[in-house]
Amino acid sequence: MRDRFTFSIQIGAEGRSRDYRIGRTGLVVATGLLALFFVVATQFIYDYRENLSKVKELHVLRNRVSEQNLTLYSLNAKFESLETEVERIRTLDARVRSLVHINEGLRPGRKESGTGGWIGGAETPETAARNRMDSLLEFRCDQLKESLLVDGKNLEVICERLDARRTYLERLPSLWPARGFLASGFGVRLSPFTDTKVFHQGLDIGAAKGNLARAAAGGKVVRSGFESLYGNLVVIDHGNGYRTLYAHLSERLVAGGDIVQRGDEIGKVGKTGRTTGPHLHYEVHVNGLPVNPIRFLN
Repeated sequence: MRDRFTFSIQIGAEGRSRDYRIGRTGLVVATGLLALFFVVATQFIYDYRENLSKVKELHVLRNRVSEQNLTLYSLNAKFESLETEVERIRTLDARVRSLVHINEGLRPGRKESGTGGWIGGAETPETAARNRMDSLLEFRCDQLKESLLVDGKNLEVICERLDARRTYLERLPSLWPARGFLASGFGVRLSPFTDTKVFHQGLDIGAAKGNLARAAAGGKVVRSGFESLYGNLVVIDHGNGYRTLYAHLSERLVAGGDIVQRGDEIGKVGKTGRTTGPHLHYEVHVNGLPVNPIRFLN
């Protein structure tokens, strides 16, 4: 006789009860189905929790990637601002070169660089953003570094040449040595003493006795003394073959060997030596030869 199991189920507190009978095979099948359902349900719950965890992690990663992208865009804007400043410096560099006539061959051509492709295995969104940011920043930094190094070296050369040119210009006798009027110019004129034509090697600047005479440019006083023709005189060597002479002074304010700057007081207007009245006789010599001072005066 086959074994059977009887189950009684009562519906309600005082309701009728119903009996159910099931054999051993049915019980085994029911138990197996319940076990299978439990396993499937457990796996579903596990997968659901795992997927939920991955969704949360993906949400965090997306937020982090968004933050990194914002940082990247901000840094990119700063790099663009730096590049604008570099271009401004280059524009100033070009203008300075055109002003001082410096050879444009100093600046090498700009190198065009390309970005390399991505290599490697699969990347997560976070590592992809980090690699993208690092590569871009490194590339932009290298570009700016190269540009600034080249521009810096060129600006050093320009500064050296500008310093040399400034020194040269400062030593050109371009300042009027005294306030007054031009009484006699450079060239052939009638001598006020012999009434014959003579060559006048400088300018006669009419001024009141005692007015200050100033150095037309910076240099070294190579002579400060008295001569019968020039009276009290001062001679300044400005370098590069330029010398200036100041004569008929009533008083000398510098001595031989003194270093003077453009506009320094070197004496006072007078009428010493061979002269018909108070004035400053002023000469400019280039490599030992007298030249017209008007060529240099502002």
